Amino acid sequence: MEAGLFSWIETLSPWWWIALGIGLGALEMMIASSVLIWPGIAAIVMGIILWIAPGMQGALQIALYAALSIGTLLAGRGYIRKFGDGEPNTTLNNRTEQMVGHNAKVVDFNLGEGHIELNGLRWTAKWPEGQSAEVGQVVKIIAADGMSLQVENI
Repeated sequence: MEAGLFSWIETLSPWWWIALGIGLGALEMMIASSVLIWPGIAAIVMGIILWIAPGMQGALQIALYAALSIGTLLAGRGYIRKFGDGEPNTTLNNRTEQMVGHNAKVVDFNLGEGHIELNGLRWTAKWPEGQSAEVGQVVKIIAADGMSLQVENI
């Protein structure tokens, strides 16, 4: 029974492994899971191995593909952990957080609160205690709190 189960794999061309690898890579691009790319790479490597050693038994092909998939997954994840920043972009959907560090122009100011203009948009701003500002002055955005920006004089 075992021989019959894997015997059809022995008749396949190495191109089937490469097609599987390309298919898994294309599926990875569509769903962006960072998981399917590694078995895809393993399938392409398996196609190259089968091209070099064409008489490989079906059970050995499956075992080698499984080992290559696990190996590429571990190596790839290690590579990403070492060289990728690994930090998600937490400012992607938080517009006010993206403004931290930029300079803006004071539109109005009254007792530690007022409005600033950045990129043609008006934002509510708060200054540290004891600081004052004049209309037209340039300030630096130091933090974001909801839709309000905290600024300091430059």
